[in-house]
Amino acid sequence: MALDEGANGGVEAEKTRDEEQTPTGSQAQVHDHNDGTIQSTDSDSPAAEEKRSITGLKWFFAYGAILSTVFLFALDGTIVANLQPSIVNTFRTEQDLAWIGVSFMLGNTTILPLGKAFGVFDIKWLFIICLILFEVGSALCGAAPDMDALIVGRVIAGVGGCGIYAGGLNYVALLTTNRERPLYLAGIYCIWGIGCVLGPVVGGAFAQSSATWRWGFYINLPIAALFAPAYLFTLPSINPLPDKSLVQKLGVLDWTGTVVFLGGCTCFSMALNFGGTLYKWNSGSEIALLVMTAVLLIAFVLVTIYHPGVPAENKLLPVGFMRSKDLVSIPILGAIVAGVMFTAIYYTPLLFQFTKADGPLMGGVRILPLICLLVFFALLNAFLMPKFGYFMPWYVFGNALMVIGAALMVTIKWDTPTANVYGYTILLGAGIGCYQSAGVAVATSIAPRSEANHAVSIMTIAQVSGILAALCVTGAIFQNLVLTKVAAVLPGRPLSDIVELTTGTSSSLFRGLSPELKEAVISQVTDSIRNVFIYVLAVSALGLVLSVTLSRKKLY
Repeated sequence: MALDEGANGGVEAEKTRDEEQTPTGSQAQVHDHNDGTIQSTDSDSPAAEEKRSITGLKWFFAYGAILSTVFLFALDGTIVANLQPSIVNTFRTEQDLAWIGVSFMLGNTTILPLGKAFGVFDIKWLFIICLILFEVGSALCGAAPDMDALIVGRVIAGVGGCGIYAGGLNYVALLTTNRERPLYLAGIYCIWGIGCVLGPVVGGAFAQSSATWRWGFYINLPIAALFAPAYLFTLPSINPLPDKSLVQKLGVLDWTGTVVFLGGCTCFSMALNFGGTLYKWNSGSEIALLVMTAVLLIAFVLVTIYHPGVPAENKLLPVGFMRSKDLVSIPILGAIVAGVMFTAIYYTPLLFQFTKADGPLMGGVRILPLICLLVFFALLNAFLMPKFGYFMPWYVFGNALMVIGAALMVTIKWDTPTANVYGYTILLGAGIGCYQSAGVAVATSIAPRSEANHAVSIMTIAQVSGILAALCVTGAIFQNLVLTKVAAVLPGRPLSDIVELTTGTSSSLFRGLSPELKEAVISQVTDSIRNVFIYVLAVSALGLVLSVTLSRKKLY
């Protein structure tokens, strides 16, 4: 995920006040508003201005605390990939299966208004409030008595999780120098990638243990408690608008844009997840959801462009600075790569659970080749892109690898050798790693310095929207295809049985099938997963086209 707007909003506000108070000449005293210290800088020497106010052991614990929140947020986003069969077996609500993953990402859509909030309210206390929300949501999920409670808990955890993630990135933006910031951001993105891909492994381990799937959510509580002293005592209090009262700060936010945006995201998610499963595609309820999605999308565009009651700088989605094709393409590419990563993470373990009869734990272990290549290329990008200065080749090469990997995944069958699937996912992981963590650095370097905060905000919501769209679209593809295909193999079976058969091979219903029917079900599920990767192939191909049109200029 990307850095949110509030970080750079705070930076620009502090710089403006400092510049107004800084005398001309070779030497100036600049106040560091992060901890109240004063730093001496030489106006003729840019390097002298780059001094981090928090150093040594305090910075070690502060950065470690930030990484812990990023890891928890990423882990929680994908841990349900291998918990879903166990959760369904507990609550027997197969029709709500898609909501287990989508509800968390739906909560994540609040990252856009939260990004604005981090540029208005005290960062430390907003960060801690979001952390509390995340832990409350996790506790509710772990103790959920039914599926409805778990879905509500996932939404709450999604809101708090995106808040702590955005807050952590805010701190990195505010507490690091321009030169070192790409490296620290790369560390955050690598931890995020590791957490995302380890989620299914950890979830599988809990699903097969005596702790049960509930500890897949409870695990967040002791980890947060362990780092609580660092959150409270090493992270500084930063107030971007110290001269405004609470009421004035609340008035700064774009409430109309927020309501319209969140309403549109909710209708979009419901339309795709309910279509073909809970509601028929031509039913009145489904048509109403699709119409509301379109209406709210148009309303959000109009509010973003013409909303007279909110100044341009306070609008929820600032797009006025996107005057070059690069500033349009980079967010789209960020959405594409995030969606590809989550699709691979969700459906690769499911593939192995059917074709290799893996348990949840082994299904998660099978995607370790993907994570290894993803992390390797992300680190390679973090070190080499600033050194050589060019960003366009990373996007071209990354999308080319994703196209090849997705095209090969489209050819899989139930008896495709394991080594082949490993090779295909390695290509996807390498392609994702090539530029997954580069978007914020590239966008903020291309945008005018005064608009850097807006570029970051766009990158943030692009990534969240890309993941939400990918999970909703691929979920709709998989559910509609697999239910039809498996029902054709097992005519006369109720819908609840068909849905249960699509969650994995560990159910008693699947084990009770004859060998011939087991093979037929596995073949149909594999065919449905193969069609999911057609979506990955299509968006990767779009990414390749866009990447070829990027500028060839050097950034550094």
